[in-house]
Amino acid sequence: MKRIIYITLIIVLATISAHAQITFEHRYDSAATGGDIGGNGAGGQLMIINFEVSGYQYVKINKWGKLISIYNMNHSFVKNISYAGLPQPPSAPVILYLSEHLFNTDSAIEFMYLGADVSDIGTTSIYKEDGTLLFYADSAYPLIQVNVPEQQYPIYNTPVGTKMILSYPDGHANVYSLAGILTTAIDRANTTLVNNGAAIGNPRPNPTANTTTIAYSLPPSTNQGELVFYNTQGSEVKRFTVDNTFNSLLISTSDIPAGTYYYNLQLNGDASATKKMVVVK
Repeated sequence: MKRIIYITLIIVLATISAHAQITFEHRYDSAATGGDIGGNGAGGQLMIINFEVSGYQYVKINKWGKLISIYNMNHSFVKNISYAGLPQPPSAPVILYLSEHLFNTDSAIEFMYLGADVSDIGTTSIYKEDGTLLFYADSAYPLIQVNVPEQQYPIYNTPVGTKMILSYPDGHANVYSLAGILTTAIDRANTTLVNNGAAIGNPRPNPTANTTTIAYSLPPSTNQGELVFYNTQGSEVKRFTVDNTFNSLLISTSDIPAGTYYYNLQLNGDASATKKMVVVK
């Protein structure tokens, strides 16, 4: 009997180990894209947005409850934004481009609100989180050939690791932590390409006790960029301006505690995939 229990325990531990690199983090109810929330099929959304002031945060849109909810990267609640008082189109409105500084210069959340009037004619509005109307266009939609909100993806690179969001038919969404990073492309120098043609490399050495070197390259049309480092709480710990004079940067880690850090290369509002640096003492 003891042998059977022992073998069973080994199988269980092996199963846990095999899945340890994809780790469940958190469940968000009423957040599944396309989920049947409230029985009306309106669905919801769960995404990660890098706000201009607040930084990386989870944004949940409950289309049935007409509510936008914002959470920190540790899943602690920040605030709710209700759009129940806004004009309600015949079908569920589409909410795009949540931001803090895209449409005006204050730090309040703002968003594009696509709906229709009573005649089912398309309208585009831009609202602040308090319901203030910033812009309105009747009979107009921001149409493109493939109209996909670019803020929502299933996998995100963030300063606190790579996150995967999965939606479930009952209306909830789960967040999982992944072991690696999502890259757009890898060249022979083991650098991750940025969409605008720049590239960033892994730390060498990594882990590092005192110094490490990070390779990078900027496109000819760009004079400079910034290497930005974050701790696991998402707080910035280092920032370096880089230019085309060199193709690598020597980083000192003697002034930061041992632990895991993340960094990316930022150019004119675009950021590379996030890389990981481990500091040991």
